Amino acid sequence: MNEAIMAQQRLMKAIQNYQTGDLNAAEKDLRELQSKFPKSDQILSLLGTVLYAKKKYKDAFRSYQEALKINPNNEDALINIGTVEKARGRADKAIELMNNAIKRLPNRPDIHFNLGTIYLEQKDLAKAETAFKKCVEIDSSIYQAEIQLVNIYKEQNELAKAEAAIRSILSKQDSPQLVEKLKELVALQGREYIAPEVNTAVETPVVPQASTTEDNNTDEVLGLDSNDVRGLMNMGGYLQERYKFIEAEKYFLRVLEKEPDHAEAQKSLRKLRSYKIPGWHFDMLEDTARNDAYQAAIEKALKKKPNARVLDIGTGSGLLAMMAARAGASEVIACEMHSELAGVAKEIIKANGYEDKIKVINKKSTDLDKEVDYTEKFDLIVSEILDCGGLGEGVVPSLRHAKKNLMKTGGIMLPAGMSLFGQLIEIPKKYLVNPVKQISGFDLSAFDQFRPVEEYGRVLLENEEYTALSEPFFIAKYDFQQLPEMGDTEFKEDEKEVNITAKGCIQAIAFWFELNMDEESTYSSGPNGEMVHWGQAVYFFGEQKAVDSGDDQHLKVITSDSTIKFQLKD
Repeated sequence: MNEAIMAQQRLMKAIQNYQTGDLNAAEKDLRELQSKFPKSDQILSLLGTVLYAKKKYKDAFRSYQEALKINPNNEDALINIGTVEKARGRADKAIELMNNAIKRLPNRPDIHFNLGTIYLEQKDLAKAETAFKKCVEIDSSIYQAEIQLVNIYKEQNELAKAEAAIRSILSKQDSPQLVEKLKELVALQGREYIAPEVNTAVETPVVPQASTTEDNNTDEVLGLDSNDVRGLMNMGGYLQERYKFIEAEKYFLRVLEKEPDHAEAQKSLRKLRSYKIPGWHFDMLEDTARNDAYQAAIEKALKKKPNARVLDIGTGSGLLAMMAARAGASEVIACEMHSELAGVAKEIIKANGYEDKIKVINKKSTDLDKEVDYTEKFDLIVSEILDCGGLGEGVVPSLRHAKKNLMKTGGIMLPAGMSLFGQLIEIPKKYLVNPVKQISGFDLSAFDQFRPVEEYGRVLLENEEYTALSEPFFIAKYDFQQLPEMGDTEFKEDEKEVNITAKGCIQAIAFWFELNMDEESTYSSGPNGEMVHWGQAVYFFGEQKAVDSGDDQHLKVITSDSTIKFQLKD
């Protein structure tokens, strides 16, 4: 076996050891390779990555430095050497190195983003703003950079700029939480809220190609043989570890071109694609009670309205649309805003033989065009756009629009409505990190910046250690056939008096919904409910409050179209 092939195999082995966490073996392999090929900047750069993972920051810096002496344009070394210096606590040097990298790679958005985070840590808001703006200019899909810009503008009280940044994000993706922040910003400026324009262009799923010139150049640099399946697999795994998912996907596809039944490549490709779809879709599909409830309600509605025209809002996998088609609908329009889900729904519907009855449209229901997407209004509207707290996926504005613009007079809305119920609880473990406070005697509050910004989160109370401090109580009722008009910035307030049934500290309110499929059938997502995949929502209060059995606690409930908040009253 010639020396080049042996070196290639050793390099792939080193990458594999790095991926599996055997950093000592990876370092040993790379050092031996580096002694044989001292002019290989790729080996030195990989060695720097392994040393960084081992927290040998000084050695990692030297390795990247040597790689750049050989090849000043080695992208990994250019980008990572500044990150190493940041880890060493040398922020000024990190900034210098990142600026040097920008001179050679001016269009790499990740460098600008990393530079912006360092400036933020140094409280240099002006330079942080410049870096994040450049990142967005290069790649407008990096909405995290725009989120940072929003925070900077709010810190500087530049509310108009913060508003513009949020509107920019909302033009590219939906976020009920950001809509609420936008409403607050507009209100602070003393203006009426105007909803952001929605991009109605139909997205075309990007299908990765199996091979590109750039891929082949990479192979050449690393000495990869295009017929070496193990080498291709290792390179795909290496790229996946570094979050270069698109590039990694191409290598796994190349393996499957050569060996269609390659189990490891199939598994790796499925794992990459699983990152694109939230895991709760599978929880939803396995919720038999939920599926059976929808099927029974759809069949019942179509007995009342035979040959009905049906609209499925947020079709996902296409399951509810196919239930409607099977139950006798004459035509089903299934809309889905997520382009990849829409593509898969079409595939599923065709595989089940319903492509002649069901039309999948990659749009939100509020963007459907009567001249293009459908010919007449619908007899039955089916939806499942509910999160654990009921309101977070925009069910109220979506169904209000559907009733007014898409449903025939006398049409059926399914589900017909929902009621929210809550319970005051003490939940000490979760309360420790909502927000992050003292942990093991240390102040970790700075870590709270990484906590999701949702107003409430999801829990399964049956799996949590908690104390119920009240009986469940009614919060609000929504009739999806008769949703009142609300202004975009309008909030409704309600007062509740809750009887305390146990001694403890009120730390949160858990809440859930009862779903009224029709006038006869109701299903609960509560702790003992039939539909389990939603779980329960939990909203944490900023300060806990000690209570005793027999106390009466006043609670303010604040709702808008897509959010719900709570305040404890004295």
